[in-house]
Amino acid sequence: MEITLKLLLGFCFGILSATSLLLNIIALFTVFRLAFVLRKNNVYIIAFFNILSDVLQMTMATFYLAPSIVTSSFLISTVKKSTWTMVFGSSFMFLWYFETITQVVMALNRYVIICQQKHKIFTFTTTILLFTFLIPFCFVLMYNSQYLNPCCSFVFDQEYLSYSYYPIEGIPNYSDKFDLPLNASSSIISAICYIMIFWTVHNSTPTFSSVAGEHQKAKRNRDIRYAIQFSLLLVFYVFVWVLFRVLPILLANRHVEWFILVPTFYTINCTSNAIIYLGFNSEVREKRNGFLKKVNTCRFKTTFFPKNFSLYYTSLDWPKKKLPSLTCL
Repeated sequence: MEITLKLLLGFCFGILSATSLLLNIIALFTVFRLAFVLRKNNVYIIAFFNILSDVLQMTMATFYLAPSIVTSSFLISTVKKSTWTMVFGSSFMFLWYFETITQVVMALNRYVIICQQKHKIFTFTTTILLFTFLIPFCFVLMYNSQYLNPCCSFVFDQEYLSYSYYPIEGIPNYSDKFDLPLNASSSIISAICYIMIFWTVHNSTPTFSSVAGEHQKAKRNRDIRYAIQFSLLLVFYVFVWVLFRVLPILLANRHVEWFILVPTFYTINCTSNAIIYLGFNSEVREKRNGFLKKVNTCRFKTTFFPKNFSLYYTSLDWPKKKLPSLTCL
């Protein structure tokens, strides 16, 4: 096989997406335990679904997009747009819509709790019901974008080392008329919520510190930390969708290899969730350490042989002696 720039870029992208997938899987297990087993805070339910979306996106990037770039083929089809390539493109769009709306849910959750001091709106039950509704809603958005609009379907495109809309000559891209306003409105609404949160915290901190008890202070500080973490996720999200729109325009007259920047930045966006939770969230970090210790529970339980080992070996009874055993603690 001839080593080309495209092959090297695809290989490097595969390593990046696989690393992101591994980090997100570790984060998913730890956040799942905090959300559904320990029920530490209902905010972890939102985080769980957000990271689950990233796991699925990175699974497709690792096992489909990267190999298709390396092999310069669509793997499951001989043409760019087919039933199976549409399945991957539709899955991406479903998860993208899901992540877009989840950004708003995260911001509203922090605004309601910190600014409005209403802790009974985002309960465990209502949050689960919200995502139960959100999943079919995003499916409807995806189906309309991919199958009902005259143009243009979203596909994984190894020819551009990226993603693309499949164009139809003479027909405008109807997806742009919906996707762009949706991405922009999601970002604006979320940004307004976080600005109001930080403004409220800034104005109320002196008064709150003088009248609140230690438990209330600790809880408020924890809620603020969650808001900061979510706002960082929003920054990465905005950065990615803007680049997704701007890069194809900027790179139109350049070599096609430059388009690898689009999935690369999106992979970084998906990785940011795991890094922020695993690196900066103390509760997730604690559960992560416990999870990694459990992975290494199997070890050999060794028994030292006696000095007169030759007698054991030459004796007719040697097969009856106990051998070192493998024990999983």
